Amino acid sequence: MQAITVSEFGGPEVLRVSETPVPRPRPGEVVVRVLAAGVGPWDTSLRRGGWTGPMPYVPGGEFAGVVEGDSGADAGLRDGSPVYGYPGVTGCYAQYLTCPAEQLAPVPAGLPIVDAAATPIDALTAEQGLTDVLSIGAGDRVLITAGAGGLGHFAVQIARILGASVMATASPQHHEFVHKLGAATVIDHTKPDWPDQVREQTDGGAERVLASAAATLDGAARAARDGALIATPVHTELPDTGRVRWQPYDGQPRGSRLIRMGPWFDDGSLTVTVQARYYWHNAAQAHRVIEAGHTQGKLVLVVDDDLAATMEI
Repeated sequence: MQAITVSEFGGPEVLRVSETPVPRPRPGEVVVRVLAAGVGPWDTSLRRGGWTGPMPYVPGGEFAGVVEGDSGADAGLRDGSPVYGYPGVTGCYAQYLTCPAEQLAPVPAGLPIVDAAATPIDALTAEQGLTDVLSIGAGDRVLITAGAGGLGHFAVQIARILGASVMATASPQHHEFVHKLGAATVIDHTKPDWPDQVREQTDGGAERVLASAAATLDGAARAARDGALIATPVHTELPDTGRVRWQPYDGQPRGSRLIRMGPWFDDGSLTVTVQARYYWHNAAQAHRVIEAGHTQGKLVLVVDDDLAATMEI
């Protein structure tokens, strides 16, 4: 099969199309023919030197595709069943992959199959941060930084589904978008005084914060009130402040949580915004866009040739 591989660390140019063996499933794993793969900042971070496993490796942590053969029988999945999931931080920029059955789920009827590929990591990370870490519920107020990005745009919607009032930050060109997602207030985080604006509009600072991007961590701490809880999945050095409680976390690959979100996609209360779709051999261009920042929603690589032809990409 074909796969995109990384044999040495570096810029987007190190992404190469290679011939690799079709992976063989271990017990409890499902073989998937990949239709599309999501692209995120974790992919570029690993490519630049964050990957600690053997080389070469296949990037990509999220996918949408169809079950191959009877490999999903034990999980009640038939040959050709559309599924999406988060098998790990690598392996999805490929024509086939294996995924533990508990880390994938049927694609909801309300979610287009290609766009489903852009969903698992950020949707799971947003939902778990809001529920498991911040315990957001009806009537709560939450600050979500970088509300237009991959993680943030899911978080704004999910917080609203949970019944919270959402204040979000975004660049000016994304304010209308973030309002439409459900944010009651959107603050321009390109202005140095944005944390002061948050404190002013929250009577002394946000009490619960989901900090979705590294560039907003310092501001998130300044925008929070004393004793506030700040959840972040960002892997970097956190601001040194004793005023707030930082809770770093990682989104866990849980198919059951994707299933929980299925009705939200079906009734339209949760959607994924895909800024751009690329033929997967052009993965380097998608990485350049990710590294430039300021994306609105997600990016997707279309792996299946027939789908790519239909979409004219």
